[in-house]
Amino acid sequence: MANATRYDITFEEIATALVRHLDIHEGLWTIGTSFQFNAKNLGTDKKQLRPGFVGLINQMNLVRVTEAIAGLTVDAALVNPPVFATSTKSRKTN
Repeated sequence: MANATRYDITFEEIATALVRHLDIHEGLWTIGTSFQFNAKNLGTDKKQLRPGFVGLINQMNLVRVTEAIAGLTVDAALVNPPVFATSTKSRKTN
């Protein structure tokens, strides 16, 4: 069997993994990102400089929302339902 070299992951799968990892059991949660943009003079050499910009992804966020966004949002109650401990009654032995 060949080893995988790439896994494609949807935003919903990322949101589900984070909701489970953070042990969240209620609410609608979506993936967000924080960007930073910088203006620069860019080109292959100093004679060919042109105005441009560089965009950076600073961080990913898990954001609680009030309305679902298709393809981005998961319902924590569905993807990570709370597990309630079941009580076991001890049996008397004679």
